[in-house]
Amino acid sequence: MAILYADIPPSNYLNQFKDQVKQLPHQARSYFKSMFPIVDWLPHYNWIWLSGDLTAAVTVGTLVIPQSLAYAKIANLPPVYGLYTSFIGVISYPLFGTSKDISIGTSAIMSLLVGQIITKFVTTSQYLSGEWTMTDAVTTLALFAGFITMLIGLLRLGPLFYFICQPAIAGFMAGSGLTIVINQFSKIFGVPGINTSEAPYLVFGKTLINLNHSTVDAAFGLTSLLYLYVVKYLAQHLMRRYPRHGRLIFFFNTSRSIVVLVFSTLICFMINHFGHFEKSPFQIIGNIPAGFGHIGTPTIKPSLVGFFGSDLIGIVVLLVMEHGAIASSLGKITDYKVDMSQEVFTIGIANIFGSFFGAYPGTGAFSRTAVMSKSGTRTPLTSFFVGIIVVLSIYVFTPAFTYIPNASLAAIIAHAVSDLISGPTTWKRFWDVHPTELLIFACAYIISLFTRIDISVYVPVVLSLVVQIYRTTRPQYAFLGSLNDDIPVEKQDEEAPIEKPLLYPMDHPVLKPYLHPVDPSVICFQPQENIVFQNASFTFEKLIDMVKKTTRQGKPLAEKIGDRPWNNVASPGKEQEKPLLKAIVLDLSGVHQMDFTGMETLMDTSIAIERYVGSRVSWYIVPGLSPHVRKCLLFAGFGTQRRDAVTPGKFLSDLSFKNWHPDGTKGCCMKAHLEEKGKGREEVVEIEQVNEKLKKKDRIIGLKIMSKYQEDASCTDIVLPSKINEYGKPWCDCSLSAADLDKVSVVQDRFPYFFGSLHDAVKASVRQRTEQEQDVDKISVISDKGLGSSSSSSD
Repeated sequence: MAILYADIPPSNYLNQFKDQVKQLPHQARSYFKSMFPIVDWLPHYNWIWLSGDLTAAVTVGTLVIPQSLAYAKIANLPPVYGLYTSFIGVISYPLFGTSKDISIGTSAIMSLLVGQIITKFVTTSQYLSGEWTMTDAVTTLALFAGFITMLIGLLRLGPLFYFICQPAIAGFMAGSGLTIVINQFSKIFGVPGINTSEAPYLVFGKTLINLNHSTVDAAFGLTSLLYLYVVKYLAQHLMRRYPRHGRLIFFFNTSRSIVVLVFSTLICFMINHFGHFEKSPFQIIGNIPAGFGHIGTPTIKPSLVGFFGSDLIGIVVLLVMEHGAIASSLGKITDYKVDMSQEVFTIGIANIFGSFFGAYPGTGAFSRTAVMSKSGTRTPLTSFFVGIIVVLSIYVFTPAFTYIPNASLAAIIAHAVSDLISGPTTWKRFWDVHPTELLIFACAYIISLFTRIDISVYVPVVLSLVVQIYRTTRPQYAFLGSLNDDIPVEKQDEEAPIEKPLLYPMDHPVLKPYLHPVDPSVICFQPQENIVFQNASFTFEKLIDMVKKTTRQGKPLAEKIGDRPWNNVASPGKEQEKPLLKAIVLDLSGVHQMDFTGMETLMDTSIAIERYVGSRVSWYIVPGLSPHVRKCLLFAGFGTQRRDAVTPGKFLSDLSFKNWHPDGTKGCCMKAHLEEKGKGREEVVEIEQVNEKLKKKDRIIGLKIMSKYQEDASCTDIVLPSKINEYGKPWCDCSLSAADLDKVSVVQDRFPYFFGSLHDAVKASVRQRTEQEQDVDKISVISDKGLGSSSSSSD
């Protein structure tokens, strides 16, 4: 049989660096290949994929055209800019994108931010004098936002998106959606003279006040809005009742926007044509130039770049956040992974190319992505076919766009973004999780209604980081206890196997009355978060407080209060009733990171506790599976706990030894013959004897001490590394075959104070305390006998 002694050798950073250098050619090839995911799927393209992509392209194309025209109006730009933006987004995405469903182009929320920026831009003296043009503005925003976003993607910093918490995203989206809907009310109801660039609450109030001034445009706006919602809910009902015709019903539902656009435009044209009006009685889009009228190299004006400098940050954040929200949503419902860094790179490329076509900043859109996902798209090439439809509309259908009523476009916008608005259910869900989640959500929601849209991103993100930092500085922890034997439980089968004692937090809301410390002289402490510089002091201060609260000081307090320290005036009698601390069980199984500050604080805590107790205190540690935590513990000397001769409670580092097992060996084995249970020899080595050996030889113990609770093994071998030097033999046999490993009977940690489970650590700590008391009793008996003999001699 063999005993397996597990160990994780300390990291050799130089070897790791060399390995990374060797991997550079392979990583470089993988990096450049990942930038063009089209090479993985395009060679396998087939006719079945083509049919699915064409069907989806027609479906999405009927949606992208009205949305492009409408969202450009939100951006306070001529409608043709929306077509430019949608075209370049869908054309470039198949080359670099990692999703078959995402559609890049105009989006309602990005258009809202661009509209707020353009509102500020058109009031400048440079624009009024003609020095700056509208094309200069949109191309500058698209070009530089694209460069910054592309750089983020090239550096593979896409995961930075996940620093924005879900409540902040949900609140921002909901507030933005409500802002857009409020801004469209005046157009839907035909209320003239409303400045929609003002705060949404002012726009809403002025719209209500001036409802009596509504014009005939309300006929187009209200009927369009009514039709859109009737078709939406009718399609949902038909889908449930006639699921066999689901595809036809789905197309009927998704084409409702283009139907509104076509019929409202046709009616408006007929009224204007046959009514012989010199000026249209309705607010219409007006003349739209055909083709790419603003194509060319972007003109970079340093003064204009400086003017937009602060706005570019908000645009980049919004580009990444809105697209990231779509990508993360797709990851929950699809069976493929969306590479966030590559998606950010794709956004950057699309906006850089878009600046050459006169496009304004664009990103993924929720509504088009949802439609594309449900319409049967098979590959990202669907976006290319959508781009062809957009090009046809730019060159062929622009004369028909002239008579599109603004009220109908406003209805399409309000209907499209209404799904972003969150109801009371969402508010309650965040509250049920934690009040801070609702605070972040409400902060983003409300701020978007009172100020610029990018401010509603910054504030909740900062607030969420503050909340996270606070949680990190005040981590959760627990002092564990075991269940009483008299806890009322149902009668169980007597032949059932005996379970290990269960440990629970002493403040457990249900089991608290039935819990007691694992031992009066032992404290079991469990940090439940990483131990780093923000929280190390707080975490171990709680441990020191518990030590002082539940155990007595090694040096008795003076009788007179005046002779006691000012910070310890407790009654000496009550203090003497408390037990003396012998051991601490530290469960770090839930700790995955420990930095230098955390390690130093743990060392200082050991010194402070031993100074308080006045005698040795052993630490029984469950290091978990984190190599970094284990290395910090070994650096601090908690593996063998060899005492420093000067400072009580300070240990000598365990990383100073060079006689480790070979590099790269994760586990070492020692062959040991185990006889039948009960017949073999049993060698029990007490912790105190181990410490004495360490003190004499100043060397590490090679193998773990066998606990008396490990009943399956009948012998234990303790091997000191001194034998390595004396006999020139390794401390363990690392050349065991697979057949030998199949016979492993016991798995232990190499270091005597490290344990694989909390149960083993607690049992070892209690056993130490029990054996120490037995030794004291033996010494007392011997002393009594010696005193008795002396008395007899004197008599």
